[in-house]
Amino acid sequence: MVDKALFFLRQELNAYLKLKTGDDNKVNLSALVNQSGHGVIPDTSVGMMLVNIEEEKMFRAQAPQTILNNGQYSFANPELKLNLYIIFAANHSDHREALVLISYIIQFFQGKNVFENQQSPQLGDSIEMLMVDLYSLGFEQQNQLWASLGAKYMPSVVYKVRMLIVNEKLSNAVMPAITAVDKAFGANKE
Repeated sequence: MVDKALFFLRQELNAYLKLKTGDDNKVNLSALVNQSGHGVIPDTSVGMMLVNIEEEKMFRAQAPQTILNNGQYSFANPELKLNLYIIFAANHSDHREALVLISYIIQFFQGKNVFENQQSPQLGDSIEMLMVDLYSLGFEQQNQLWASLGAKYMPSVVYKVRMLIVNEKLSNAVMPAITAVDKAFGANKE
């Protein structure tokens, strides 16, 4: 599901950047550097990388899900809501052009930051909605992020993709449905 969300956003960004630059496939979904520490983002393009996955605890359901199937109730764990943190880094030998690419990404998400399944069927049935927000890093956080990635700084921007819902609906327990109530229960109290 994470892969589908990222591939979808990449596809949407590439369509937008094609309108702006005339070039295909400006955004590459990959690591920013390989295991040797060498950059892997092609020149004149943007690298898109998942840098963190976080559970959205604010809207977390506590009660298990109840599913009625063939007259029996089954219980499943509550759905899991995730936030994805994505960095977009522009690799260009001309620093000004790298800034232009980052500006286009910011413009795209300013213009459209909510993607719903009904308007974007490419999301597939498993993703109902994605909300994309700019995520600002302080200088120290930015330094730590780039150091952990093992890369030299490039013009970049980080976005938080909210509310990716994971709901496998695997049954934990099955109980028959209640079909009758025993009215005599508790009637013999003294």
